[in-house]
Amino acid sequence: MSNHPQNITGGNFKDGSGDHFVYPTGITASGPTEYPHYIRFIAKRSYTSTNSTRGTQNGDVVLYMPPDALKTSYSQTIGDIDARASIALHQAQGSGIGSALTGGNFGTAAESIEAAFSGAKDNLNVDALKATIKTLGKTGAAAALTSLAGTDVGQAVSRATGQILNPHKAVVYQGPGGFRTFSYTFVMVPKDVKEAEQIFKIVKFFKRRMHPGTGAGTGINSTSSVALTYPDEFEIKYYVNRKEVDGSDVTKPLFKIHNCFMESFNADYTTSGLTSFMDDAHPLTTTISMSFKETQLLTKKDIDEGY
Repeated sequence: MSNHPQNITGGNFKDGSGDHFVYPTGITASGPTEYPHYIRFIAKRSYTSTNSTRGTQNGDVVLYMPPDALKTSYSQTIGDIDARASIALHQAQGSGIGSALTGGNFGTAAESIEAAFSGAKDNLNVDALKATIKTLGKTGAAAALTSLAGTDVGQAVSRATGQILNPHKAVVYQGPGGFRTFSYTFVMVPKDVKEAEQIFKIVKFFKRRMHPGTGAGTGINSTSSVALTYPDEFEIKYYVNRKEVDGSDVTKPLFKIHNCFMESFNADYTTSGLTSFMDDAHPLTTTISMSFKETQLLTKKDIDEGY
């Protein structure tokens, strides 16, 4: 496939793969232009009952590259866990980790603390607790904090010793943070009626292809169906100086995008807050805002390929 979509013009025509629309007119024409950078949105048929037509091109739109097109973000989900349960399990299995953390015989010291205060939990004397812990030493303090954590006695031990139980937090990787999203805003001001008609068709193109189709079966009335078909997916391609950003040059900073579904589409026909129209009722200004969500998560392999 050529890096430059030579067959795309400012008109609306059929070539076997759907409608083609461009704004501004002539953006992809050869020769000097004030728009050497642009984005191509290629609609492609999505899932079907047989998937036999998935990926079939269903028209495309070429628009100038707005500033918000140059943004992307990456995220991962990093969580934290309380590792005390694991430590207790290791100790129960005789691994020695519990003893290492408490500085001595964990079980014996805990039993000593509990025995010393078996009848005084409702009326605990902190000074008496300090004296008892002093006789048990570091082992006793650690054992008491571990064995009685979350109880009134455990809180009293913490106060008496000036220590809290080490939560033994651990960081764990929980997977990719989610699918990347991409948002674009285009302000389109037609220079003539022909371009105004082109803008109207561009708006309809996006609105139609972001919506589902009706599937098989009869719903609550003759015009509804039990099932709906998937909307089109979009292949989004960037062109810089009329050359497609395909990730082959790792020294270039821009990024490729996997196929996306369109999550939202907004159209605003006001002009500087006013209602202004051409003689044939086309608005003087059409502003569209679109949001897309990528259909697959990224891995190191994708990053190496320019995503």
